[in-house]
Order: sequence, then structure tokens, then C-alpha cells
Amino acid sequence: MTPADLAVIVCADCVDTHARIEQALAEEDVAIRDCVDDAAEVVALELDTTVIVVLVCDVDKPREMAALRRLRRDAPDPAIVVISPPATGTGVRRVLDAGADALVFDPELERTLSTTVRAVSIGQSAIPRKFLASVEKPVLSHRESEVLALVRNGLTNAEIAERLFLAESTIKSHLSSIFTKFGVRSRKEVAAAFADGDTALGEAVALAANGEPPERATA
Repeated sequence: MTPADLAVIVCADCVDTHARIEQALAEEDVAIRDCVDDAAEVVALELDTTVIVVLVCDVDKPREMAALRRLRRDAPDPAIVVISPPATGTGVRRVLDAGADALVFDPELERTLSTTVRAVSIGQSAIPRKFLASVEKPVLSHRESEVLALVRNGLTNAEIAERLFLAESTIKSHLSSIFTKFGVRSRKEVAAAFADGDTALGEAVALAANGEPPERATA
């Protein structure tokens, strides 16, 4: 696919950021087909596998990650390139699990966006190199899988502790580990991930329900 063949849709509510994106892509002769302010507006457009969505969002804001997950759920065909403020390795993992195909940090937009869009257009994924180790699929212990399944079923820490014959402090420790591995911060975010179709969390719970310790939770 040549730059002229790319159908790029930009989702950015900041005029300055949109201008920077347009300039960065223009240098590689990549034209923007549409521009919208909100991720929900993208779904109303004509989308297929030839489309690349450039979405500006903050990977450390749960609401914006929920919007990304909904976009991926409602628009499974187009590739998604996320532009975000710099984040940690956990944030990088979070955005990939939410459905993005590539991540560009805002300060590096001018230098890396066009190359990233080109890579995604031929079926590649792209993230900042220093975070490659961060995208290894998280591994849950069997006990963590059990705890996650019970959280999904709405049990409190005390109820989980009683069910598994463990101290409540141990349950809290397992939850902290689970949240860290999946890049979420609370039960509320876990629930949102399930509601929006987070495959990695879903697989972990499915395996736990079958009594099987997952070797790796898939993204």
C-alpha cells in the first residue's frame, strides 16, 4: 500500500495536535480523509481494513482507555495508532491490550508518526523500542486466576478470602499483583475491561473457571 492509498482518520479534540499530525503525515504524502473530535464518532464513518485511525488519548486515563476499547469493539477492522503523553511500560501494555496496533508518544510525534503509520499499513505493530520488554503477555498464577474469576463474579475481598480459605490480606496482595500485570488500578477498571471485551482478562477468567492455570494470558 502506497502513502496515496492510505485512508487515515484522525481523532483529536485539540486543534494544535491535529495540525501537528497533519503536518507530520504530509511530509510523507499521507493525506487525512476525515477528522473527528471523539472516538465514538469514528464508528459512524466508513471503516474497513484499508483505514488507519490515529487516535489521540492518554493511556494513563481510564476513561480514555475505555473509549479505545469501545472503538476496537465497535470497529474491529481498521488499524489504530494511538498518540499519548509518555507513559510507563504498564501504560504501553495497557494500550495494546485495549486494542491499539501502535503507540506514538506525543513529544516524538513529528519524528515517528509517519513511519508508524506506514508500518501499520503493511500489518506491523509498533511501540517505542525501550518498552519492548513491557509487552510480554502477563502470566497469572493459578491462585491469581481464581481470585480474578471471583472478582469478576462480584465477590468482595472478604468473600473471596472465605471461599479460598485465605487471609483477606492475601487476597489484597493477589489483587495488587493482578492489577499491576494487566495495567489496571481498581476493580472498577477490571469490570470496565470485561464490559468492553478485554480478551486478556477474559481468557484468564475462562481458564480459572475451568480449573486450569494459564501459561500466558493472551492479548
